[in-house]
Amino acid sequence: MNKQILHIALIGLCVSSCGPDLSVIPEATPKMAMEMGVTQASLQRGRATYMAHCNKCHERVLPAKIDPEYWREILPHMSVNARLDSVQQKELQTYLIAAHGTVYKLNLQH
Repeated sequence: MNKQILHIALIGLCVSSCGPDLSVIPEATPKMAMEMGVTQASLQRGRATYMAHCNKCHERVLPAKIDPEYWREILPHMSVNARLDSVQQKELQTYLIAAHGTVYKLNLQH
């Protein structure tokens, strides 16, 4: 009986570890920048904007938790609330989409 419980627990651990880690806030990497067609510095600025602004009005939503299309839809409204200029908004959006794709190991080229 104990072996069965241990076996089930190990299977559960393997299954849960096979999926993406949705709790991460990825660093901007050269690979992300290349795949998104932007500079790494631009992604770093987008991440810095995310870290500085996205928890002032609400709990920070992790990049992997929101589909890129929904990020595109909601960011203009939230950017106004956060008083971001158009460049900050674009860099933030690009970072969030790149981070989402990185967590899910998607091909980010567009």
